[in-house]
Amino acid sequence: MSNESSHPETGCLDRSSGWQDAPSNFPSLTRRDFLRFGSLGITGCSLLPILKPHNVQANTDVQPRGGAEVCIFLFLAGGPSQLDTFDVKEGNWTPQDFDIQTIRQGLRMPVGLMPELSRRTDKFAIVRSLQAWEAEHNRGMYYMQAGRILSPARLREIPSFGSVVAYESLQHRKESDFLPPFVSIDMPTEFLIGNGMLSPESAPMPMFSDAPPPFVLPDSQRASFERRAGLLKQLKPKEYSRGQLFGNLEQYHQSAYPLLNDPQSSKIFQLDPSEKSRYGNSGVGDACAIARNIIEAGAGTKFIFINHPGWDLHAGCYAGSVNDKSKGQYKVCAQLDAALSSLLDDLESKTDHNGRRLIDKTLIAAMGEFGRTPGDPTVNKGRDHYRYAGVGLFAGAGVKSKVLGATDEIGGKVVDTGWHRRRSIYPEDVLVTMYSAMGIDWTKKITQTPTGRPFEYIESISPKGRMEFAEISPLFV
Repeated sequence: MSNESSHPETGCLDRSSGWQDAPSNFPSLTRRDFLRFGSLGITGCSLLPILKPHNVQANTDVQPRGGAEVCIFLFLAGGPSQLDTFDVKEGNWTPQDFDIQTIRQGLRMPVGLMPELSRRTDKFAIVRSLQAWEAEHNRGMYYMQAGRILSPARLREIPSFGSVVAYESLQHRKESDFLPPFVSIDMPTEFLIGNGMLSPESAPMPMFSDAPPPFVLPDSQRASFERRAGLLKQLKPKEYSRGQLFGNLEQYHQSAYPLLNDPQSSKIFQLDPSEKSRYGNSGVGDACAIARNIIEAGAGTKFIFINHPGWDLHAGCYAGSVNDKSKGQYKVCAQLDAALSSLLDDLESKTDHNGRRLIDKTLIAAMGEFGRTPGDPTVNKGRDHYRYAGVGLFAGAGVKSKVLGATDEIGGKVVDTGWHRRRSIYPEDVLVTMYSAMGIDWTKKITQTPTGRPFEYIESISPKGRMEFAEISPLFV
């Protein structure tokens, strides 16, 4: 593979030419395929459950926080530079137009890069004591979705965090819910972790902000669709009623039909030009606007995974300027700034049918798979992969405005963990926090699985050995 180098501090392999080692066994789905198999089988077709999981055990001593009805995970793919974003550090490398200002005691922001978020620091918390276990894209992306080390032996069995949330929500779905419980936006399907051994209804529905709205029927085609759906129902073979393979295919179809049939779908997935502009005229902007629409619809979606690519800045990270946001740190920060600030504003101003603010029922987490090398940029005027320090942003569902943790003067070492544990915060702690906010007991485990090895929602086995992971409780107090 081209452009490979090993960083002397991290020992990680930099793969700036792309993520080419991920499993490629996730099929694509055309609109014709969708009508045959259903929306929720997109990442699940090659992962049909071998054995239906059951016998779920839990620790009754755990008290999940609850309060959040929906979780948005905004994945900053490639790994954001902590010292150029929410843990900003000044050095001889810092462009003057970053315009770093003190917002309040203990919080400095690059106002030139993110002016809108800098004005909204009362709406979110920043965690500056994150550490990652992986420093390679494919493994890091897997870890952030599955919350554990990638095991080739269990690749088809392990579900993603989003699928577990979806699985937990199925018993609470209403007859009027027409959206799938797990929606993924802009995540390439070859990197999206699906439902594994869990039921097909738990699989993600992937969609892309730069593609035509998915599964939206024009009114002119609705009568034709109804006729074809009726014909398909009549032609179904008897095998659909028996056997796991056909049973799962039937579940996919039944899950797809409400989305295709409900006229509200077009309002959710189609954005007018003014909305696109306010959210920044970018892929992540459109994705955040669609996520807002999904939450406002209140039609059954519980987890929204948004992929924001472009953060893997091995070279030219300071190319561009505040007047030229077409490249480098200026580009990705401008996109995030417009998208996330507009999302926070809208969720704060809108309410559901019970009068509850959408922001109060939505947990937002934004972070990447790892951080970037600290101090001076590399010879390529960029920053390489770095797992020993990272940064995350959290908002909604009772999260308070605060800063947790601190790193040294160059953003390379955690010097204050910012919480009750005497260690940095790891991806598992982030997932525990999201589980807890969603009212899910993270100590649950499924004891009957295809491989016979119990599936723990959060494994206590880490790359450092056995660890007890916990909710980041200071976010909420």
